[in-house]
Amino acid sequence: MLFFRGFYCVKCSIFFFIISIIKTSIKMDETAEFDASIGGTEHLPYTANTLKFAASRSIEIAAMTESILRPSKTKLIFQNLPVHMRRRVMSHNAKRLPNKLRAGHLEQLKKSGLPPKQKRPSRKYRRRPSNLLEEYNRRQKNNIWLETHIWHAKRFHMIERWGYRMAYAPCDKAFRACYRATSAHCLIQDISYYTPVHIMGQEAAIKELFSSVTSNSCGLGICAKAYTDGKREGSIHLYEKNTYPFSYIGKLQFIWDRNDKSKSLWLFVHPSQIKQVELLLTDLINDTFHCTEKRRKLMNNFSENVKIKFLPLTFNRFRMTGPKSHAVLAHSIKCIDNLEKIKENKWIKNLKLSNLYLNERYNYWQNIKNATSPSQIPSNVVVGLVVRDPRLCRPKHRTKSVIENISLDVKPYLDVPTSVSSSPLWDCDVHDSIKKQKLSNTQFIEHITKTQLVPGEINIDDPILQSIPIVLIQRPGSQHSSKKIGYGSGWDIIIPPGYGLQFWQTFIMFGARSGGHRESEHLALEMGDYYLPPDSKSGKEEEKRIETELRNKYFRLPPSKRVNYRKLGIVTPFICPWKILLTDWSDSSVNDFFVLRDRKLLQTLQDCIINKKKLPQNENTASCLVPVYLKIAKKGNLKQNAIICMPEEGDLLVMPQELPCEDPNEKIRKQKRIEHRRQLKQLKRRRNKLKKAEKQVCIYNKSLKCFLSFKYVKVMRELWLPSNIKSCRYTCSRQILGFLPQAGYSFSESRSCGVGFIAFNALNTLLMKKLNQVLVRNVSSKKYRLANICLKIDQ
Repeated sequence: MLFFRGFYCVKCSIFFFIISIIKTSIKMDETAEFDASIGGTEHLPYTANTLKFAASRSIEIAAMTESILRPSKTKLIFQNLPVHMRRRVMSHNAKRLPNKLRAGHLEQLKKSGLPPKQKRPSRKYRRRPSNLLEEYNRRQKNNIWLETHIWHAKRFHMIERWGYRMAYAPCDKAFRACYRATSAHCLIQDISYYTPVHIMGQEAAIKELFSSVTSNSCGLGICAKAYTDGKREGSIHLYEKNTYPFSYIGKLQFIWDRNDKSKSLWLFVHPSQIKQVELLLTDLINDTFHCTEKRRKLMNNFSENVKIKFLPLTFNRFRMTGPKSHAVLAHSIKCIDNLEKIKENKWIKNLKLSNLYLNERYNYWQNIKNATSPSQIPSNVVVGLVVRDPRLCRPKHRTKSVIENISLDVKPYLDVPTSVSSSPLWDCDVHDSIKKQKLSNTQFIEHITKTQLVPGEINIDDPILQSIPIVLIQRPGSQHSSKKIGYGSGWDIIIPPGYGLQFWQTFIMFGARSGGHRESEHLALEMGDYYLPPDSKSGKEEEKRIETELRNKYFRLPPSKRVNYRKLGIVTPFICPWKILLTDWSDSSVNDFFVLRDRKLLQTLQDCIINKKKLPQNENTASCLVPVYLKIAKKGNLKQNAIICMPEEGDLLVMPQELPCEDPNEKIRKQKRIEHRRQLKQLKRRRNKLKKAEKQVCIYNKSLKCFLSFKYVKVMRELWLPSNIKSCRYTCSRQILGFLPQAGYSFSESRSCGVGFIAFNALNTLLMKKLNQVLVRNVSSKKYRLANICLKIDQ
């Protein structure tokens, strides 16, 4: 109403303005001349015709009225409102305008190419289960979520790796607390991103399949007697076909599933290696079982039924590390001992196995239930159990699990029945029926509250509550150091899909501390392992990713805050140049390299290091890297990509310091910086001249500035850190033997340690000088530190 009342006031004012002009013209003095000021003789008329005067001014009145009543063509509707009705948010919020003007305002926005911003739906609408599920499915298109993703996303820093959205580190900055959990309590991690691969076929055919991609010198094969009965989990080092020791793929865990009728193999592959493994296995089947007719006749007895299935996210796999992980498991799961209690479960009716051996499983679990630590259990043992819904065992408050009746008798632990290792979990047909019959949290609470007689008591033997098959796998932990024997031991729990979050929350309530990907890397450092080796494709990609992150972080700093690595004698501070290092220590160029994994040869090398003897001759020594585990002898803190150097005479008594080197590009950088500033000033003057001349700034001038800045940044980065490095051995005052891609403070050793690699020829030169200690230096420091060498041998 205020808006239209204003328009009526405008009309009245125009009318009264015209009348006032007419009245003043009538009342004027008759003798007064119209142009008296300039000496004219024109006189105004005695009377004036009102209608005639209004008719002659009608065009002007109509134009003025139209300009007031109708919005201007150069203005928006909200800009033509009275001052007291204008608001700044009207340009993007149509609800601030009067109702009759909103439609026109929205049309103007559409014509200008800027569609109106829609209001975000309310939180109540967004939190509806159907809308939440739709939003979650949309967000999972690029990166796969694990079943515990929502739980982790509220408490962890999340990262995107290998096509998954995974937890990296907890938000509570609990780095030391996570180590204490691995050493004295229980740390739990979700590693469900490991991809299971199911290989079905006869044992001889599978052995033939893997004979050309594995080597017995690296450890027991995939068909060793220790693994084929299914009692233990094994591990193999996988290579490309007939390329050992080159073209390394990765380390895989495997379990043999021994049923009443047949055998099958389950591989668990890291997601960074799954593409290579998939290509390798498909090529192996085509080459091995589809070759010449003679070969086909020899393999015809067992090669026709070999099938491979890749089943990502088929299982949930949790990794529990620490001595109290056994106590957490003992309190969290309730094993079933009788088939009569669970015979109404639908997944049991569809099961292909003739017997579940529930009594044998229950008895063995009762025998090992009171162990103080998982390191007392036989190493890598596989235990298949059928347990109750974990929500039945969950405590009211979070508590730390403790074994009360500790058993000191170890004999029951060693006797593992063959029937215990098999599990109905390996039958993929069971998974669907388990997931369909699962009760949601709402249904579970409703059922419990309706059926319980006494509040707080739960009938565990309720037939409606579903039983769940799980598989437990023992991990022995570290074995390479007397101080660390048993460190890192624990359990891996494999759970069917749909029950991941229920088991996870139960483990957390019984005292397990959650960890992420950062804890996996630090745990590998504490145990002396390297997470992703540099001779594999996944390791090379990881090194490039780390280099890109460190390089971008370095160049985000201003020049005055950057470390001048050229003056410190470091040519590649963010990545380890393995090929250049091996080329420097050999007579010819090295195009490919490998990490030594021969157990016997590594043990021989360890004896040579202890006794300061010359290394034995071996094939491909020019392209061989020896894995080492270094410990700082006295003081110092190692960091990532530290260099390993050869000590000289007197260095073992007095620690040397690196002398400052010359930077040949320092003057060139200063000249480039001055020239670039001069060019930018010239462009600025040219732009200001155009502005003063009231001319439009040329687009070419702006694009030229962007081009010059981009070119300048590229040239300056190359002057800071050149990319065409040809040698790295003699860049420092001490010869470089190798690098430490992974280093840091080790809580178990109470000193700084690192996992790295040394060139085989460089290690031989070191031992020829009767030395078994090396110098290490961080890339941003001048001080050298003394360190002891220990080779890492897989157990």
